[in-house]
Amino acid sequence: MSRTGASALFCTASRSTLRLAAASPDLTLCDPEANAEEIIKCIIRSDELDVSYLALPELCITGATAGSLLSHDILLNAASRALQRILKATQNTSVTTALGLPYRMNGKVRSCSALICAGRVYAIIPSGTGDAPFGFLPELDYDPVSKPPLTPIPRLLLRFGNELFDQAPKAHPGCVILSPGALNATATSFEQLTQSLSSYSARTGCAIAYASPNPGESGSFYLFDGVCAVAAHGSILAVSEPFSKDPFVYADVNMAELSQFEPYVSPDEIKGDTYLSCVPEIQKKQCRRILDLQAAALSRRLIHMKGKGFVIGVSGGLDSTMALLACAAAADDMGLKRDAVLGVSMPGFGTSERTKSNAKRLVEALSCKYMEISVKGACERHFEDIGHDIKDKSIVFENAQARERTKILLSLSNKYQLLDVGTGDLSESALGWTTFCGDHMSQYAINSSLPKTVIRLVVREAAERFREAADILENILDTPVSPELLPPDKGGITQKTEQILGYYELHDFFLYQLLANKAGPAEIYRKAKAALPYDEDEIYRVLGIFLNRFFSSQFKRNSGTEGPNILLSVSPFAFVMPSDLIGSPWMKEYLSIKNC
Repeated sequence: MSRTGASALFCTASRSTLRLAAASPDLTLCDPEANAEEIIKCIIRSDELDVSYLALPELCITGATAGSLLSHDILLNAASRALQRILKATQNTSVTTALGLPYRMNGKVRSCSALICAGRVYAIIPSGTGDAPFGFLPELDYDPVSKPPLTPIPRLLLRFGNELFDQAPKAHPGCVILSPGALNATATSFEQLTQSLSSYSARTGCAIAYASPNPGESGSFYLFDGVCAVAAHGSILAVSEPFSKDPFVYADVNMAELSQFEPYVSPDEIKGDTYLSCVPEIQKKQCRRILDLQAAALSRRLIHMKGKGFVIGVSGGLDSTMALLACAAAADDMGLKRDAVLGVSMPGFGTSERTKSNAKRLVEALSCKYMEISVKGACERHFEDIGHDIKDKSIVFENAQARERTKILLSLSNKYQLLDVGTGDLSESALGWTTFCGDHMSQYAINSSLPKTVIRLVVREAAERFREAADILENILDTPVSPELLPPDKGGITQKTEQILGYYELHDFFLYQLLANKAGPAEIYRKAKAALPYDEDEIYRVLGIFLNRFFSSQFKRNSGTEGPNILLSVSPFAFVMPSDLIGSPWMKEYLSIKNC
């Protein structure tokens, strides 16, 4: 039954049993008018279900990924008009709703949440930590003086998602927390979110409604899956699946039964010092989720560019295999035929028969379209043009092939209106093991946040989904990693990356420690000795290679291609570092390790 004004809000707060809901309404980025209509639908739906409190995502009126445009008057004014439209359309409802919008306070734009009920605004609350979601609004620093007075509402608290997880929980037994979230989707985010909400509800004695941003947000660097959840009593009472077609959940909470307690955390729920869980079943689930996230990212980008499909260079190696599987999965999700994926084999001077055969067999087994274009002739003409002796197998010889392949793929993209999907991975980007403006460049780098060791796990797990290609995938997994830019020896691969750089298991471990834990060389070395089956000298040698290449390759990362952050990212958006430093403190500590 609908009520109006404060009577609706305070009557709701006095109930012994409350129905909490969380929703992630369909979003059109930077279109507050369209978003307002979706928000209105959510509020009316909640009212019809007799929901007491509703949480919507952070900045859901505009979208959280609008970047610097969030401080532009035209968007701020549109957001204000959208809020007025929402208030007018919901004045006969009695749902207390927290919804996000950018709002100017004392001359500064804030990421705020408006608390509304029955057509009235009861508060506009800025993010308490001053952290805009994932750096989308770096200029928004929080000034406590500008915080508007909050109409006291019994038993109701508002916590932004970053505050909910970054701050130590404070006890508020018997209260409701509405949490407009901005958590991006990763391979491990679903487990982390549900575990955190369960734990937080137990430690605070609160009931929580949490809403993640809609998949309609930009996929340039992050993905959002619209997961919504209601938690209480240390349990998840309702949760939507990632990328649900209807991200709307609700649950009833007996407020009198809420109490604080220290939750039991299963060892299986504790993430180890690794990219993925060490628990086999959880790891398998995370591997499947990685492929789902890649497919969702590719679908979002293709729809945005109004493209007809995907084009990808297939080498018969691990990275291009991962990207091809993601494209096939995206085609399936979008209802496209698999021949919307064009796999292009571009054999060069170093291509082996094994990888060439595997590339063709894989594309055909997946029912994608296959094309073969040799780069030898074009490279030979290029060498003549620049006066390079083809017998000189220097870096000129190697990089010319990679750049020719990129030119072919971009031209095919233009010709057939296809998205050129890059294949390079996180390990290669960290080490600078790419050709500048060659494989370093594409239109969307789908593997850019996945280390080589994780890609191997995902491809192995994907063999269960793509059974028609299982034997080929197994062969590819057994193939040595190589750029194949130098001529083969008796038909076999001569250029083996791990013989040149060291094992990827080491490099990926070092990278995780550096990025996720911000560990220095001495700590990385100590942890590697304890965790990995390599002798001390080999760990030390490869760590030196890693540090040198990591600090000298930032110029490639700063000019790289957009791609979704699924695990860790070294994109210039997620990891900021100038390209003209040499990392002296890190190198000095590295050199001192042997003297300790």
